[in-house]
Amino acid sequence: AERLQREMFEAVRIAEEKRLQHEMVEAVRITEKRVQHEMLEAKRKAEEEHVARETGAAAKEVEDERLVWEAAQKTEEDRLQQEMFKPVPIAQEQRVRRELMEASRKAEDECLDCGAEVAAKKAEEERLA
Repeated sequence: AERLQREMFEAVRIAEEKRLQHEMVEAVRITEKRVQHEMLEAKRKAEEEHVARETGAAAKEVEDERLVWEAAQKTEEDRLQQEMFKPVPIAQEQRVRRELMEASRKAEDECLDCGAEVAAKKAEEERLA
């Protein structure tokens, strides 16, 4: 009876050791999977952050270029605006007026000459008819 009791006690001890060993193996497997999952998640987050930083840097670069372009446009518009309203020197204004008056007189003279020629041709045609 004592031997049987020792054998049963030994069988229970061995079964308990096997159960504990199985639980330890299962716990290690679960821990390894959790660590692997956490590592993959950390890697994914790091990649997302890297992409976000690169995207942000690219967006900032585009915005900077747009701001520089707008500043250049504004500077050019301001320069043209100032040039448009810049006072014309009096001598230059008088010269331009003289040239316009002279051109106007020439055009008028040519028109009168042309009108005289047309009138002479009409008179000639009427006389011949």
